Amino acid sequence: MRPVSCQGRRATDLPARRHGTGSTRRVAALAGLLAAVAYLAGALASGALGPWARRPLLDGLAPRAPYRWVKPPPELASGNKAPSSGHFEAKLTGGGSQVGAFSTQDTQVTLILGQAAFKASSAQTKVAVDVTPVDPTTLASPPEGMLIAGNAYRVQASYLPSKQSIGTVDGELSLGLVYPLLSAPVSDPAGHVVLHSRDGRAWTQLPSVDVPGTHQVNAQLSEPGYVIAGIAAGSTNSNSLSDRIYRQGPLVAGVLLLLLAALFFFRRRGAYQRLEAEVAGGDGEAGEEDSSREEASAGGDQGERAGEVGPDEDD
Repeated sequence: MRPVSCQGRRATDLPARRHGTGSTRRVAALAGLLAAVAYLAGALASGALGPWARRPLLDGLAPRAPYRWVKPPPELASGNKAPSSGHFEAKLTGGGSQVGAFSTQDTQVTLILGQAAFKASSAQTKVAVDVTPVDPTTLASPPEGMLIAGNAYRVQASYLPSKQSIGTVDGELSLGLVYPLLSAPVSDPAGHVVLHSRDGRAWTQLPSVDVPGTHQVNAQLSEPGYVIAGIAAGSTNSNSLSDRIYRQGPLVAGVLLLLLAALFFFRRRGAYQRLEAEVAGGDGEAGEEDSSREEASAGGDQGERAGEVGPDEDD
C-alpha cells in the first residue's frame, strides 16, 4: 500500500485550532462590550442631572458616610447626625509650630499644618487649633451667584498655656472641607471652592482645588476664621436643548463608540467565517484529488498484474 501523506491531516487540523482561538477571542470581546454597556447604563442612572453631576462609579469600594448637617434639609432631618467638632494641638519650638495633620471624627474637616505654620512665642509650648461647626444661615449670605454646600466651620488658633488668640498664619495651613451634593442645579459639579470670612460678615473666595471623587475641596488659609464650601449656581432652565446636549453628550459619544466597536467585531467575525469555509472547501477538494489519484493508481496496478498473468495462461 502507498504511504498516506500527512499534509491533508495538518490542513484539516489547522482550522480547528484557529476556530478554538477565535471562539475565545469572541467571548472576551463580547464580555468587554457587555461590561462597557453596563457601565454606561449605570452612569446614566446615577443622576438626573447627567453623568457628571453625580459621584463617579469607580472612586472607591464603599460609599462615603452620609453628610452630617448642623441644620439639615427637611428631607434629611430624620437620619441626620450632628457634625463633629475638633481640638488639635501641635508642639511649639523656637522655630515655630511642628508639622501635623488632623481631622474631625466625622472626617468632614481636615487640617494640615506645615512646618512653622505658626511662629514661636515666648513661654508658649503648644499651638491649639479648634474647629467648630456653625449653621451657615447665622452668617453672611454667600457671594452673588453662589450656593452654600454644607456647614460653615469656625477655625480658631491659640497658644498654650496662655490661651492667647492667634490672628495670622505664618506658614502653610491647608484646609480640606467635605461637601454634600446639592439637589439644586450647579454650573460645574467639579467647581467647588472654599469661602473664608474673618468675622462671618463677608465672604472671600480662596484659590481652591476640588476633588469630586472624595467630595472634598482644599485651600490654603492665611488666617483663622469662618470657612465654608461654595459652588456657582447653575441655570434654572435645566431642560434647554444646549443643557441636555452638554449633559448627555459624553454618554451619547460612548454609545456610538460601542456601536462602532460592535460593527467592527461582527465584520471581522464574518470575514473569519468565510476564511474557514474557504479553507474547509480547499481541504475537501484536495481530499477528492488524493482519492482520485489513489483509485487511478490502484486501477493501473491491477491492469499491470492482469497483463502479467495473461501470457502465462496462454502458455
